[in-house]
Amino acid sequence: MSNIISIVLIVASIGLFFGYADPAYTEIQKLRLEKADYDKALDNSKELQAQRDKLLEKFNAMEKTDLDKLAKLLPDNIDNVRLIIDIDEMAKAYGMRIRNFKTDANEKKDTIGKDNTPYGTLTLSFSTTAAYNTFLAFLRDVEHSLRVINVTAVQFASNDTGPLYDYNVTVKTYWLK
Repeated sequence: MSNIISIVLIVASIGLFFGYADPAYTEIQKLRLEKADYDKALDNSKELQAQRDKLLEKFNAMEKTDLDKLAKLLPDNIDNVRLIIDIDEMAKAYGMRIRNFKTDANEKKDTIGKDNTPYGTLTLSFSTTAAYNTFLAFLRDVEHSLRVINVTAVQFASNDTGPLYDYNVTVKTYWLK
């Protein structure tokens, strides 16, 4: 009788081990690994928050005029009206008149699939009439403007008004998406 009880207890303990203890232990090991991953992610998020706080502190310490210059350098929207006004003001300084403005935003039509670039482009074309040296000075001002502007094409033709030429200019500018 005592042998039967011993055998039943041994079989019960083996069944209890393989039926409950071993699966529970395996699950605990998985949870410990998952907890370690979460702890690592939490540490990373604390580091990122500290870095963000440092950058935010630097950003808040910047002068308003510097922030305005930075916003003009690479704006966070297209703002083609502001660009047209800026170019027109530069031209007026040389007695030039800008005409025939045409814009083409997001010209990347040849891209297949989703465009994941962090910036957009705006192509702007316009016409003007000026003397060659005056036009060069105007282009120099466009080149030195705070906004990132690439002159992509310049076409010119002579006209009947003496030393003046007709210019068709195409520029490309960028903005953050």
